[in-house]
Amino acid sequence: MSDPGQANWSTLVPLVVMMVVFVGLFWWILVRPAAIRQRRHQQLINSLEVGDKVVTVGGIFGTITRVGEKTIDVDVGEVTLTMDRRAIRRKQSEGDI
Repeated sequence: MSDPGQANWSTLVPLVVMMVVFVGLFWWILVRPAAIRQRRHQQLINSLEVGDKVVTVGGIFGTITRVGEKTIDVDVGEVTLTMDRRAIRRKQSEGDI
């Protein structure tokens, strides 16, 4: 007669393997890309310099006139805006106008 505990363990192994695979796929599809985007944005924020042309998260185009530890000043024509450094979405590219 076979051991009932042995039968339960043999049916549990594929379930555990499947759960590990699902957790791995979840991390690969959702967590990893978000971490990469966050790291790239942090690199952008750290690389900001006076004179850089930028676009804010609100869609405002401007030129950086002052870089502080937590804030920056962005010249947007006749007005200079002071904003949090994290409010910069990206640097302007050649095709932006």
